[in-house]
Amino acid sequence: MELDVYLICGRGEKGDKFQLGQVFNKEGYYYKDEYDPTTQYNNMDELQDVLAKMVKVDKASLKLNQINL
Repeated sequence: MELDVYLICGRGEKGDKFQLGQVFNKEGYYYKDEYDPTTQYNNMDELQDVLAKMVKVDKASLKLNQINL
């Protein structure tokens, strides 16, 4: 499964974390209100864990594509 993710960078006290702004699947479904937009992530691996649980797939089968809006 592939998800397009829009990330908000420069978060955290040192500016080294990011937040998830938007998530879409390849069919255009927007996962609004299905994740906490205030959560700050240290790396993409952490984000992939959370999103795999959200969409109920194995983490290894999930591919994240970072997009610019």
